[in-house]
Amino acid sequence: AERAAGLSAERVKLSVAWSFAVKKSIDGKVEGPGVFGFQDVVAVVADPSLAGYQPRSSREQLQEAFRTRWVHGLNTQAQWGFVNEVISRDYARFEPTPWFIGEYGANGQPKSVIRADLEGMQLAAEAAGSSFAGAVMFEFQTSYWKGGSEKNF
Repeated sequence: AERAAGLSAERVKLSVAWSFAVKKSIDGKVEGPGVFGFQDVVAVVADPSLAGYQPRSSREQLQEAFRTRWVHGLNTQAQWGFVNEVISRDYARFEPTPWFIGEYGANGQPKSVIRADLEGMQLAAEAAGSSFAGAVMFEFQTSYWKGGSEKNF
């Protein structure tokens, strides 16, 4: 679509924020929270037919867009220490592609935990050689209008 419109998008990145649920990747090579989705993208870029997808771009163009523009992402309500441990354990397989938290939820956590999580994320994002790019805070206040457990989302 960008090519057809004559647009240049060198600085625009692309991402999908996957669930932090434990799932198996589309190619069966990876199982785990978040990383299943990272592998789904890697696998489908290599072989779009795995997802029943027929790209309009050439395979080379698709792979170049992935290599230069893709950022892996996940959503989570888990504490940073746990998320970092789980993702970092096997992330080398996805490097040099960066990753980020698209929705950091801090479900029911006290201020001290949220502060520690955010400070830990900041340190990780600033660390030399880190693949972690940062996080997006999901909500800054409770959505009382949603009611029930939906107040957490």
